[in-house]
Amino acid sequence: MEMKKADRSDLRSQALDLLRFPLAVVIVIIHVFSNRGSGIIFNGNEIDFSNAVFFEEIKCFIDGFLREQSVPIYFFISGFVFFLSVEWSREKYIQKLKNRVHTLLIPYLIWNTISLLLMVVSQVYFASFLASPMSSWNPTFGNILSCYWVYTGQLFGIELPEAGGPINGPLWFVRDLMIVVLCTPLLYWLMKRGNYWFVVVLGILWFFNGYFDKGGQDFLGFFGAFFFFSWGAYMSINRKDMLVEFGRYFRLSVFMYSILGLSYVAAVHWCPEICKTIKSLNVFFGLLFAYNLAAWLLRKKYCKASPFLASSSFFIYVSHSLICGKLLKLLYIYLQPASSISLLFIHISTVVLTLAFLLSAFYLMRRYTPALLRVLTGRR
Repeated sequence: MEMKKADRSDLRSQALDLLRFPLAVVIVIIHVFSNRGSGIIFNGNEIDFSNAVFFEEIKCFIDGFLREQSVPIYFFISGFVFFLSVEWSREKYIQKLKNRVHTLLIPYLIWNTISLLLMVVSQVYFASFLASPMSSWNPTFGNILSCYWVYTGQLFGIELPEAGGPINGPLWFVRDLMIVVLCTPLLYWLMKRGNYWFVVVLGILWFFNGYFDKGGQDFLGFFGAFFFFSWGAYMSINRKDMLVEFGRYFRLSVFMYSILGLSYVAAVHWCPEICKTIKSLNVFFGLLFAYNLAAWLLRKKYCKASPFLASSSFFIYVSHSLICGKLLKLLYIYLQPASSISLLFIHISTVVLTLAFLLSAFYLMRRYTPALLRVLTGRR
């Protein structure tokens, strides 16, 4: 019996590791295909892609099945791992905070600083290539500080229509995760007294928050961070076996994830006002689907978790936004796409080249500058 428990624990761990890299790939895909109905800004002119009907439909399918799916799972994994095999105490909390300084805060500051420096260089030397060229330079303390919290563009005299994350946009996840970690004593106390009902209430708040949030994080916001982190934490604190708990809903998750993804695509065209509801449900069932699929693939021995790919996922997450947009623009300039197929080819090529470049950089740094890589990725 003990061997079976050990095997199940190992499978659970492998399933989580197997998910890390694909989730990072999904985020790259989303950000490469993120221009909804708009094109590339070059020399002050926007090249419109709205007439490329097939390409727009592909983007719609990507939105329906992949958009907003990865980050909730990352929050869930973070919550589960944070409380895994931990007897909660004040000393343990302080130790966890010290660890998160290295694993979250330092990489957060470094990668946002890199983004800020690259933005300065881009605004000075490559302004004609940018969607939002600098109109003025306002290096006040508040404007610089905003680059590390909610970047509004005021540093460069730019008005951003949606401001929700730091200057390295994807790092809003790390920012929100650090806030949640600071609140873990309160979350632990509430979960001990409210049991699963506390998580249910957070889930309801997250679900309806999407109707009121007008920032850059339409479906998540802080409610999403607290809900998915607490969901994972609850399962860890109460020693819930995810293979059993999630496995009960394997077929349901496959069915609902697929139906909701297709429903979102249809709703975009026929009933856009219900898209938020469909997407929130899709995100919820997407978490169950992703974990069940990973466990099933491992159980059937169709694949196995790669330590290299799993360990590269955070590096890809924090760095991809620095290059994928630039690669996309360069490919567009040199290939001059004139059809949906050529546009699709350019976007797929951007995803592949971004991943190839970052995986190569990760491999070379791990081999030749491991100390630097540990600092950049928060590994001690």
